[in-house]
Amino acid sequence: MSRVLNACLFGLDNAVDGKLKRAYGTIMFTQIPKPNVFTWNTMIRAFAISTDFVFALHYYREMIRRGVLPDKYTYPFLLQACEGVLDVGIVEQVHGHVVKFGKLFEEIIERDVVSWTTLISGLVSQGFYAEGLLVFNEMMVDEYCVRPNAVTMMEVMLACANLGSLDHARGFHAFLEKMGWTEAEVSIRNSLIDAYSKCGSIGCASGIFHETQCSLKDAYSWTAVIAGLAMNGCGTEAVKWFYQMKLVAGVVPDAVTFIAVLSACAHAGLLDEGVKIFESMEVEYGIVPEIQHYGCMVDLFGRVGFLERAYSFVEIMPMEPNLATLGSLLSACRVHNNVELGEVVLEKINSFCSYGGGASVLLSNMYASGRQWREVVDVREGMKEGNSKRRKPPGRSWIEVKGVVHEFLAGDKSHPRAMELFMVLEGLRTL
Repeated sequence: MSRVLNACLFGLDNAVDGKLKRAYGTIMFTQIPKPNVFTWNTMIRAFAISTDFVFALHYYREMIRRGVLPDKYTYPFLLQACEGVLDVGIVEQVHGHVVKFGKLFEEIIERDVVSWTTLISGLVSQGFYAEGLLVFNEMMVDEYCVRPNAVTMMEVMLACANLGSLDHARGFHAFLEKMGWTEAEVSIRNSLIDAYSKCGSIGCASGIFHETQCSLKDAYSWTAVIAGLAMNGCGTEAVKWFYQMKLVAGVVPDAVTFIAVLSACAHAGLLDEGVKIFESMEVEYGIVPEIQHYGCMVDLFGRVGFLERAYSFVEIMPMEPNLATLGSLLSACRVHNNVELGEVVLEKINSFCSYGGGASVLLSNMYASGRQWREVVDVREGMKEGNSKRRKPPGRSWIEVKGVVHEFLAGDKSHPRAMELFMVLEGLRTL
């Protein structure tokens, strides 16, 4: 029956319409009592190479639901369908399934730019930035020599941005210049601005921005610079750029722009300016504030010491607060040594948030600052118990030395020079 189905879908005369073939195939498929993996792959392939990409994903989900494990021939067609659907969330789910079922990328027989980009995107979206760059380097070797597209390079620049690797950003910038993409693709220029900003090179970011034609500068371009200024301690300058964006360039800010400029106000302690900008969102631009905007305001009030006002802002939010919002308030409570409010905030974190271990650490440190040692012990013991909600995942960090990015986890000893590193750390601790 499987071979008959395959012949029905792919072997009929070319004069037969593709949709009609797939209709015949679907009817035939329903007559097979227990389809095997070859049969499921046949259906997925038929819809993946058509314009009915969603049906390919439907058959894949149904295949998994019925307990049929995919093989190495399933994913190339599924990835092709993902390209047509253009849904990053679905691509991430498929990538997770590839890992879960152990279907290594090396098993894909014909690797094209879509399969390479999907793998890079999956790694970057899950926080494996260094690994994403390694995959890109492998893609470019002579053995494969696959030409990247704009989406590939945007993912690569995103990895550079999150690693904070300025050398990598400069190297890929030179590559993009050589390919001639910086002139033709505004999305590439925006990715470069974002990467340089996050790598701390505001000069390079603003240089690319000023080189871009005014007609090509969109809200993303302005927002990337504003966000870069904010995270590099130039809050006042970021606010100036925000007003230039509106008044001089005539570019309308979007919700993400407001997150960037409100974050700048929070880091710079610009209370009056932050309140003014927040209130203008809905009044002037019709943008309803989301939880990220409320979170920036809570952070702003907390940083300048207005803890009660920050807490009242949490209370009036039209949505439940998340860990980022409550965590910033708890951090402010620690800085300003307000233990009572800190305890209230931690209760909210335990009520609303699926994870709160980092918050417990903050409260423990707050107790320690006030020499409340019994409370410190109680919090620490609670973290050691089986409540995963209060466990803090290990910290993860990267450092770039001589163009090489090194990755570390807290307590990790897998690095080839781990012994030397721990000896140096021990020496620093005893100073």
